[in-house]
Amino acid sequence: MYCFGTVDHGANGVSREFPGTEASVSEALADLRHLLIERGYCEEVCANALIVLGEVLNNIVEHALPEIPDAVISLNVMEAGRRLMLETCDSGRPLPPNLMQAPNQPVISDRIDDMAEGGFGWFIIHSLVEDMVYEREDGQNRLSFSVMSDATV
Repeated sequence: MYCFGTVDHGANGVSREFPGTEASVSEALADLRHLLIERGYCEEVCANALIVLGEVLNNIVEHALPEIPDAVISLNVMEAGRRLMLETCDSGRPLPPNLMQAPNQPVISDRIDDMAEGGFGWFIIHSLVEDMVYEREDGQNRLSFSVMSDATV
């Protein structure tokens, strides 16, 4: 049984706040997967939403919140027609402006040892989402985006 959400918006979505830790991110993603499946989303939409949110939330924990004890992340998930709209909010460091521009595909080498450790996350995010918007206001980061949906709801 999933326990996603501190606020349930009925058939239109849910909201959840959770600690800005790796363990809490993992739990939130697992809960969201159960919720999306329960609401009739196909496996592709579930996978895309979870891949993107995994990248976004882990980046928040690793880069925006590492020095903020008791940090909290807010996650809003709303259904609007064929779109699954997602929004994260945190009080961490600002997102570097260049990350909002669609990056080039990272160089892929024949040898795993020659490949860069990072650089794939934001490429993946930009490849799977639409309508990405970042705002920073009153010390809060707000990142919103949508994933196309084939939901039966």
